[in-house]
Amino acid sequence: MRFAALVIAFCSVALLVPHAQQSVTTVPLTRPTPPVIVDGLEILPVQGNVHMIVGAGANVSVQIGDEGAFVVDTGGPGLGQRLLSAVSRLTNRPVRFLVNTNADGDHIAGNEVIVKSQRGTRGPSPGGGGGGAQGQNVGVVSVAHENAYNRMSTGSSGVPPLTGDGLPASTFFTPRKDLFSNGEPVQLITQPSAHTDGDILVFFRKSDVVVTGDVFVTTSYPVVDTSRGGSVQGVIDALNAIIELTVPERNQMGGTRVIPGHGRICNEADVVEYRDMVTIIRDRVQEMARKGMTVQQVKAARPSLEYDGIYGATTGNWTTDMFLETVYQEVSNRK
Repeated sequence: MRFAALVIAFCSVALLVPHAQQSVTTVPLTRPTPPVIVDGLEILPVQGNVHMIVGAGANVSVQIGDEGAFVVDTGGPGLGQRLLSAVSRLTNRPVRFLVNTNADGDHIAGNEVIVKSQRGTRGPSPGGGGGGAQGQNVGVVSVAHENAYNRMSTGSSGVPPLTGDGLPASTFFTPRKDLFSNGEPVQLITQPSAHTDGDILVFFRKSDVVVTGDVFVTTSYPVVDTSRGGSVQGVIDALNAIIELTVPERNQMGGTRVIPGHGRICNEADVVEYRDMVTIIRDRVQEMARKGMTVQQVKAARPSLEYDGIYGATTGNWTTDMFLETVYQEVSNRK
């Protein structure tokens, strides 16, 4: 009887094996969709109705829908037509909104090309006019923070003044400005005294995407332009503002997508790590300054050592030394 029972049990297991194998059969892996390249610019889907265009200078973000395109930033000099071609690949509808996150040359140089392609600007509300657009079915609502507009109109280091259609037709100086595009609320959120004193975040609420401009980048230490009102503490405050807007899906991954001014698509965890890095370096330099160390001694002590391999640079427009000098100057003034 025992032997018979063992035989029956063995046969039962054998019958179950194929079913077990079937239950763990995986879906065949699919190849990732290759990136779309238009005139040397790479188009990447982000989330919802939002895409990112890479290679035009600063990252360019585009929300698309039945109403047309909502473009955030327009890249660097000489790239406007290529950017327009990339936007046209995403949608055959007109550009309806154009927002600049700051007044840097690699964020604004394509303004005029984009606006002229749409026959000028229009007001942000029904009945609003301006800029040469005829009627309400043509023209772009172009927007920037008032401080950024002022710098665009007068120019700054390495950036000639913008005129005519290159200048935003609408400005604001309040903490927030609300727009509505393609069935989606879009919030422009001021970040005072961060990268500059004219930075804004653009939050596409339905798509759940935050466009940060240069208050957050993944390619370098934060660029703090003190000559234009920027500050290290303002950058930290802006990073905290981004974190307040973002919600992860699970295990701090997924959820809200973040498009930095330069670099890859991110989520909340990436911004938290960057915020922590800036705060740690600021606190270290502050303690060294409190002990009476000079800026040369601080740089020699290398308070950013473990982060230099990721964000540091010894050449270029923004080096590690320049970042540390900016931090040192700020914390020394607060002692």
